[in-house]
Amino acid sequence: MLHAWLVEDLPGGRVRILTQESQFGKPAADLAGQTPNPMLNGHQAWLDGLVRAARGQVAG
Repeated sequence: MLHAWLVEDLPGGRVRILTQESQFGKPAADLAGQTPNPMLNGHQAWLDGLVRAARGQVAG
């Protein structure tokens, strides 16, 4: 699996996060075939955690 992130500092106290991922192999194919997709949900949880951390909120 390859994963890249680009984090951009934008005007107005905003941040843009661009991510690109390539998944190879049977484990990745198995995950991609599941509903709900655990990879997509995991990425969303990661982004939500970044927002909480940026706001100084404790995860929970």
